[in-house]
Amino acid sequence: MRRSPSRLTALAVGGVLVLVGAVGFTASDEDWLFGILSVNPAQNVMHLVIGAALVACSFSGRAPQLVSLLGTLLLAIGIAGLFIISTPLNVIAVNGAANLLHFASAAVLLAVGLGARR
Repeated sequence: MRRSPSRLTALAVGGVLVLVGAVGFTASDEDWLFGILSVNPAQNVMHLVIGAALVACSFSGRAPQLVSLLGTLLLAIGIAGLFIISTPLNVIAVNGAANLLHFASAAVLLAVGLGARR
């Protein structure tokens, strides 16, 4: 496997998302993870699915395209989060800190995926 920035970034970000998703199921302090991130089972599953997809795409020859696609998905989640905080539509327990992490992850994935040599 050739080590490209897209593959390494997908593996790193995906691994973190899988870890956050798994640890999120153990949150006991009124559904807060690390004291700042609100979590619920739907958000934990979302992190596990996106993280697993990133880890899987780190082994693909189409990593730049897949990283860009998943970065776009996280950007859309971040934008939606701006509008759904404190509304009944907030089924994934987005708060300001989680939204910031969605935007940061999206920025990294899009920068690496779109900046990759094809």
